Amino acid sequence: MKLFKHVVRSMDQNVYFYYDESTMEGIVIDPGNDAKKIMSLVEENGIKVKAILLTHGHGDHIGAIPEIKEKYNWPVAAHRWEVPVLADERANLSSMITGKIEFTPDIIFEDDDTFEVGGCKLKVIHTPGHTIGGVCFYDNENKVLFAGDTLFYASVGRTDFPNPPVKGGIGYPASENFDRLMSSIKNKLYALPDETVVYTGHGGETRIGFEKKFNPFVKG
Repeated sequence: MKLFKHVVRSMDQNVYFYYDESTMEGIVIDPGNDAKKIMSLVEENGIKVKAILLTHGHGDHIGAIPEIKEKYNWPVAAHRWEVPVLADERANLSSMITGKIEFTPDIIFEDDDTFEVGGCKLKVIHTPGHTIGGVCFYDNENKVLFAGDTLFYASVGRTDFPNPPVKGGIGYPASENFDRLMSSIKNKLYALPDETVVYTGHGGETRIGFEKKFNPFVKG
């Protein structure tokens, strides 16, 4: 698998392109507000995009989706609990960042689901806290984790955003955000191999082993 990123400078948000060099099938992860550049990078590299995967639904991670969908209609995939976030401009903060964005994802996944592209299998790891349906994507074969805004280099995602109500009574109070995020990191992400490379939603990459030892918010 080949990986490269594009940084959307308005909020230094990382867009990732992950594809199989033999088939050129790939995915785009968290397309922030730079649609023309994202689409040109896909075209320049000859990537056959099978889906857009979202680690979560905040405006800085979804800003390019309306323009991309209009041109290519690539399916967008998100966790079930993130559906109400994506459907509400206030919950996804798009009205504050990029202008109103509201939509329903084409593919809805659950914790432990697997998304296959080319010769790669990405496991969905539900890591609520930053948002209610936030996830990470883990490639076990290549020891790669796309962490969104769950885990950063020596830091963690913010937990002071409100949670929208989720249909069917599923959800939890916003006051539990921090504890949920810490639990997700310690019990799910820190269970991954130490050599796992963590590609974050903002900033540079890190490794699970480093974070377990040195992250000031949650030690392994």
